[in-house]
Amino acid sequence: MAQGSQLYHARIQLADTDRQCYETLAFSTPQHPSEKPERLVLRLLAYALLYEPGLEFRKGGLSEGEAPDLAIRDGSNRILHWIDLGTPALGRLRKAARHTPKVSVVTHEGLLLRWKRQHGNQLPDFQGDILSLDEELVVTLSRSLPRRFDWQATISGGVLYLDSTEASRSSPLRRLSPGQLGSL
Repeated sequence: MAQGSQLYHARIQLADTDRQCYETLAFSTPQHPSEKPERLVLRLLAYALLYEPGLEFRKGGLSEGEAPDLAIRDGSNRILHWIDLGTPALGRLRKAARHTPKVSVVTHEGLLLRWKRQHGNQLPDFQGDILSLDEELVVTLSRSLPRRFDWQATISGGVLYLDSTEASRSSPLRRLSPGQLGSL
């Protein structure tokens, strides 16, 4: 863990009726000193929304720049599912698309619009999708995320329902293909 990092301890009761995935996720992850709170929240939500056995956070934190933010690897350490957050660079997505069978990007509405302005129809085609959350959900969670937290995350009908001891929130989950970004 990098010096100055804060460690967050999560327990997420996941009930994803859309994918028939029901798990109790318990893990710890550091927040690098240069990582913004909104990005940390996107990482945590991405872990729950795209959970599959074997899903892992980037080992070196933000300092391991070439690796995906989250990934699923096979027994030989080959990446099977590359997951990035926010507004990844085009070169990074091209590399992921060339070397990985599935690529996903988890972002929120505000970042998605900025990404579209930056890249428009230039996104490389990849197997996978762009998952966009409600910006207000991400910002609100980032303002009050305790170092130890319990969430009940229910995904049903393309909507995330998130309950914690502080409040209940929801967000539509907008899934886009890379080609749909230009039509926003």
